[in-house]
Amino acid sequence: MKGIFTILLVSISLTTIAQERCGTEIHTENMMKKNASYAIARNKVNFQTEKWIKNHPNHSEKTIITIPIIVHVLWKTNTHNISDAQIQSQIDVLNEDYRRANIDKINTPNVWQTIAADSEIEFCLASTDQNGNPTTGIERIQTTHGKFGMNSDIHTSSAGGADDWPNDDYLNIWVCDIQSGLLGYASPPSNWIGDGDGLVIGYQYFGRIGNVQAPYHKGRTATHEIGHWLNLDHIWGGWGNCGNDQVNDTPKQEKENYSCPAFPLNPNSCNTTNSSGDMFMNYMDYTNDACMNLFTNGQKTRMLAAINNYRSNMLSHDLCNTSVGLSEQIKNKRKLIKIIDFFGRKITEIKINTPLFYIYDNGTVEKKVIIK
Repeated sequence: MKGIFTILLVSISLTTIAQERCGTEIHTENMMKKNASYAIARNKVNFQTEKWIKNHPNHSEKTIITIPIIVHVLWKTNTHNISDAQIQSQIDVLNEDYRRANIDKINTPNVWQTIAADSEIEFCLASTDQNGNPTTGIERIQTTHGKFGMNSDIHTSSAGGADDWPNDDYLNIWVCDIQSGLLGYASPPSNWIGDGDGLVIGYQYFGRIGNVQAPYHKGRTATHEIGHWLNLDHIWGGWGNCGNDQVNDTPKQEKENYSCPAFPLNPNSCNTTNSSGDMFMNYMDYTNDACMNLFTNGQKTRMLAAINNYRSNMLSHDLCNTSVGLSEQIKNKRKLIKIIDFFGRKITEIKINTPLFYIYDNGTVEKKVIIK
């Protein structure tokens, strides 16, 4: 009986670890414990963010910000050495999610459709490296290192990882064989930006084609972790139940959600009068990739504040070799797949004065109404 009880405890422990899909909170806490300067800087972030938002009431003016990415692929076996196509699929997901061009945006409940945001943030693989030379934005490093955890090995070449490119200029993303029970983690911003700033993501959770693993196979781990990199907290507030995620238009939520719940979930949670319940389809929850589909306007504002306050080199650079915006490239290359109505029914004849959704092969969706 004692042996059976021990096995049961181990099983429960492993299940708990497996559900902790994001390591950002733990990583941030560890950094704050080890570095007093970083802790001081992080403790000032919410005040600095609120001040910037208050002083910039016109932040909603339409300006597209493009963030250059360098992907460091750390591989020990061929399985870890993911293809260029898998990496590009992740860039595509980011552009769709952050521009609200994702095909599954029609799954956002009506109650939150009006606050679901086009963040006006785009991403590209860098075309110019740190020395001014052409690059694909992808660096491949063969390593003898085992699974990478949340330490400095991943961003240190002498320890079997890959050194950062200047993190004021690039979003560094390390893709690797990550420790079991963890999908990825990021470093939130502050006035202290040190070595290793960026994202770390398991190779099987990066992108939506190739060596990806369900249910985290649609690229939403990177969407989630970049949210942290741009100063978003978990939607339940993290750091404790019914916490504060510092965003006014996300409902109070008791804790993280997993899998793919039905709407509404937990109405009136945290002793509120919110009958719609948890916004479990928000990118900053823990649900399956297929269930995630929005950022809110409040989250957009917080991310723009983070770029302006702490990542301002992203506002103006020539590190992406694009003659037109990524949104224009997406629009020019796409082909119409089908037209559906609000209930998802396929439409074969165009209807007058009726909202219809045009779905394209690159995952974008346009809502159109033909008025007679």
